[in-house]
Amino acid sequence: MNGLVIYDGPSQWDDIPIVVIVTGISRPSSNPKTGPMLQAWILMRDIHPHEAVVSGADESICGHCTHRRDEEGNRTCYVSMNAPGAVWKTYRAGKYRSVSPREAGSMIARRSLRIGAYGDPAMAPIDVWRQLIRRCSGTTGYTHQWREMPVEYREFCMASVETEEEAAEAMSLGYRTFRCISKEETLLDKEILCPASEEAGKLTTCDRCGLCGGSMSERTNRIPTIAITIHGSGAKHFKSETLRKGKEAHYSLPMVEQVTDRQVLSKDW
Repeated sequence: MNGLVIYDGPSQWDDIPIVVIVTGISRPSSNPKTGPMLQAWILMRDIHPHEAVVSGADESICGHCTHRRDEEGNRTCYVSMNAPGAVWKTYRAGKYRSVSPREAGSMIARRSLRIGAYGDPAMAPIDVWRQLIRRCSGTTGYTHQWREMPVEYREFCMASVETEEEAAEAMSLGYRTFRCISKEETLLDKEILCPASEEAGKLTTCDRCGLCGGSMSERTNRIPTIAITIHGSGAKHFKSETLRKGKEAHYSLPMVEQVTDRQVLSKDW
């Protein structure tokens, strides 16, 4: 069996049912960028990934991610629906075993895990991830919901950002950042190109690099943050300044004020 269902429950965003599935158990991923990492997928439980994208139901697994499909049908997310769709169909066919996160954590001990091959890790309870990754050799993870969700996700997630202002704000919360940039943009101080990216010369793979492992240590300021040139089939839409400003409007000041009170309660969340 190549996959495990480690969470079947409500989305932390809107309480709609989602599942978290870890694949690569018996057959390692063939993704040339990530290397043979295990892959964790956050999917709608009852809706095919493509249908969720078109209908907007993917908000339950992606929150207010700026790369979701907009009203004009443009989508800048680099993930095509082929792989998530295949995983979802296999799950619906009952071909994945359901186990607790703790049991799964023992089964994947000493292996590396990509937290969020599709979907946002913050949509699943933080204790699910803590139990799952407790014995992993390394992890990578990213969240666009660094404003809305408890700040503790910074333990194992980078803050996904698109602008210098967002990067500064996320860093003020203790996050390290992963910033999507256009080819024309320059790097910030303490920011490096993703070493596994094409523009950096594919110097390594994600499983070997490990720089996208969240806060990583208390010495966060000594560890570089990461940038990557927008890529994938939706990259052409990222170049539109009008579209980009529209997507950034998701992150308005009222949203920041709304999450402040929630972060105070994050230890009991």
